[in-house]
Amino acid sequence: MSRFRFVLCGAAFLALGAVIACAPASEGRSREQLTPAVLFLTDFGVKDGAVAVCKGVMWSIEPALRIVDLTHEVPPYDIETAAEVLEQALPFYPAGAVAVAVVDPGVGSERKAAAILTKKGHLLVGPDNGIFTLVLETEGLARAVELRNTKYFRPGVKSFTFHGRDIFSPVGAHLAAGTPLDSLGPPLVPMRLDLHPARQSGVGIDGTVRYIEDPYGNVVTNIPAALLDSIAHVGDSLDVRIGSRTFRLPWKHTFSDVPVGQPLAVMHERGLLSFSINQGDFASKYGVKRKAPVSIRRIPRSNETPPPTVR
Repeated sequence: MSRFRFVLCGAAFLALGAVIACAPASEGRSREQLTPAVLFLTDFGVKDGAVAVCKGVMWSIEPALRIVDLTHEVPPYDIETAAEVLEQALPFYPAGAVAVAVVDPGVGSERKAAAILTKKGHLLVGPDNGIFTLVLETEGLARAVELRNTKYFRPGVKSFTFHGRDIFSPVGAHLAAGTPLDSLGPPLVPMRLDLHPARQSGVGIDGTVRYIEDPYGNVVTNIPAALLDSIAHVGDSLDVRIGSRTFRLPWKHTFSDVPVGQPLAVMHERGLLSFSINQGDFASKYGVKRKAPVSIRRIPRSNETPPPTVR
């Protein structure tokens, strides 16, 4: 690079720094507070401009927003999958982060719109259709309000079919910019999905397939580590029934503890029992679907007496 170009680049960098340094501080907040994170999740896909439109709405309210795309590939109308993604990602973001989640098959109907503060300090914005159930199970509910104050909606006529643009995106941006939660509307008791936790049954455990991990085909159950530890240990073999199929699987630490192509049970990074094939797709190979019933029993070692069944 020539000296002339270097000087020009240096001048441009200094000018940019001056602009940032001189940017007005809103209500005395620091620069870090002026660039909050908004986690954005939808089932919109990215083949058209819907996601970009919503981001434009948010940036028009607070240009300093840092928008993180969690995913826009949630299967259409799939509230439960959206709840899974939120519960997986949100704990890794600091208090004050705002999650705008729009999977809204009831858009334009009498379903309510909500903003929620968790006990861990995260803010949630979206339809009141159970989408925040798993986050609330994990983090607890501090307060929730129904979105009624149209001052914080997108100006103009509100669409009956695009509340992601007209309600949730602007409200999320306002919250991230410092708008108090209680100014958005009256108190609300958020709707929850009907969860059926895994339970111990006799000498085994009964649960369900919670989700399929795409693209690997790992089958993640709702059986937590603590519950499985009550009947078995890593290194044991498990009798596993998924739907109508039965398996005898070794419980291992990681995939490479079995040969390539072999199935195993492994503890998922979210602390849930899962079934996998080392470098393969368990769900596709065995036709496993979400919500299939799962039963687990430990196989006694050869020198053990099988434990009695408790009924």
